[in-house]
Amino acid sequence: MTVENDMKQLTKHSQYYLRDGNVAFVAEKQLFRVHRYFFERESQFFCNYFTTAEDSDGTDDKPFVLDIKSEDFAKFLWVWYNPRYRYGGQPKETWLTIITLAARWGFESMRELAISQLERFPMSPVDKIAIYKEHKIDKRLLIPSFVDLCKSPTLPSPADAQRLQLETVLRLAAARERTLLRAAESGCLSPTSSVLEDGELAAIISDVFEMGGTTGEEQQAFEPVEDNRRENSSEDWFFVDRPGTNRTNGASSDSGSGCPKIKTPNPAEKQQGTKDKGKVRHLDVRKTEVTN
Repeated sequence: MTVENDMKQLTKHSQYYLRDGNVAFVAEKQLFRVHRYFFERESQFFCNYFTTAEDSDGTDDKPFVLDIKSEDFAKFLWVWYNPRYRYGGQPKETWLTIITLAARWGFESMRELAISQLERFPMSPVDKIAIYKEHKIDKRLLIPSFVDLCKSPTLPSPADAQRLQLETVLRLAAARERTLLRAAESGCLSPTSSVLEDGELAAIISDVFEMGGTTGEEQQAFEPVEDNRRENSSEDWFFVDRPGTNRTNGASSDSGSGCPKIKTPNPAEKQQGTKDKGKVRHLDVRKTEVTN
């Protein structure tokens, strides 16, 4: 790369032209002078660039030219030169810029930092899926978003579907269909995706989207709460539903699902009841003294 503009037209950056810096960059006529150490410490891209650039040597007279916006480079440098040693308060767009440049130049640790900060921002499921796909961020972080979409009573709108892209929409439909089938196999007469626990949905989504399983943190986040009463009981249950209502014919509803349940007679109890039929029970009547 070469600097085509006259050096007199360059302006020293107000924040990142450091007196003790030992490498100079130029972006949009803004001259930066920072420390070479940070670039060589992690980025193989810059290690090669510093040694192979023919027309630049990193001095103010021959700075390395970057084909990016000067404000984006300043955001990138802020990670190293943050004067307050904390990362809060930066908008989502700043972290997306850092993720883009870190991926482009091979700063993997900085990219991981930016992703961890991005995770703090509230986003709709569709927004998060679209952004993470665009920046090639680990799709296992999208499991909660896919769970929300699976539990939604409707499919994504045409505008949302366009953002998600066809393959994602088809896989999402397949995940929803599998959850409905799983609920129906459990005996639910009016199955919905929301019937299943989040842990079950996460496992289905991980399989449909070929995520290679969930991490320990993800499993903990979606760990279903076990119902000890049912686990420790020998009673059998089946699902019933009254069409058009949320009530059941005297049935009880399990708090962990949207399908009401009703208790079936225990075969042993039924058999015992048959044996007792016709028997006359005798009461032991004892005399008692009544005192006035």
